[in-house]
Amino acid sequence: MRIVGRQDRSEIELDPVKAYRRARALDAMLHAALPRVPRGVTRGTHEYFNRVDAARQIAAARVLMRFKQGTGGNEAG
Repeated sequence: MRIVGRQDRSEIELDPVKAYRRARALDAMLHAALPRVPRGVTRGTHEYFNRVDAARQIAAARVLMRFKQGTGGNEAG
């Protein structure tokens, strides 16, 4: 593992079992933050899907920032 920067990295878990459990919890939190994907078939160019993916990532980041700031909420946007 390579750590870059001067931030406090004490939150890195060295025990593999605890690290796995923490990763599963973070994955669940991220999954809850992502906006729902519309059902069915969507056709578009590669560029279009890149824009859609970028918009979903931004929406998820906004929701996660709300959780970090303590305001909660599970709506995206």
